[in-house]
Amino acid sequence: MKSVRQVAIADHLWEALGRMADEMGVDREGLLNQAIHVYARLHGYVLTGGAFEPRTEPPGAPRGPRPASPPRGNSERLAVAERVLQTAARLERAIHERTPGAGPPPLGEPAGTAPSLSLRRDDGSEWEVARDRFLIGRGRHCDLVIDSAKVSREHAAIVRDGDAWFIEDLGSANGTWHDQERIQRRRIEDGDEYFVCAERLRCGLR
Repeated sequence: MKSVRQVAIADHLWEALGRMADEMGVDREGLLNQAIHVYARLHGYVLTGGAFEPRTEPPGAPRGPRPASPPRGNSERLAVAERVLQTAARLERAIHERTPGAGPPPLGEPAGTAPSLSLRRDDGSEWEVARDRFLIGRGRHCDLVIDSAKVSREHAAIVRDGDAWFIEDLGSANGTWHDQERIQRRRIEDGDEYFVCAERLRCGLR
């Protein structure tokens, strides 16, 4: 049985989900359900009779993913289901990379080897981006704090994705800008300049 749910999903993840569904020839709803299935399985839950049920190991027993039962049907359906599961796992890893404190990517895959990234402000100060998710904003918890009322508390983030760096706007009121265009997510190239409101950040890769 399926019920209609209302869930807020980041725009860039929803767009990525649509592209993956188109490439694989499946609908976005089916792919999203498979992603939730993979996430539940990786965290110790299984699907039984259409409902999530917790594992029943005794307290203290090591937790790990249970093997999934292969879908039944002809060879073509098996191939499609396998591709859906692989893509859902990719989506789940992307969610991990964009969630603070989520830990390393699942399934044992490496996070990637992106080049070193530095940010330089107009006052000459410079930051080395050494984390997979580097927060920029007005909040004191951010990695790069910009003390301006026009800057949102969590304004933008720089994230490592495989062997590349990306800058993402976090739904800020005044936007993140590149070459006089407001951006949502963009791959960072050496020499790029981004504006967080009036604050210019020059990017260097090496």
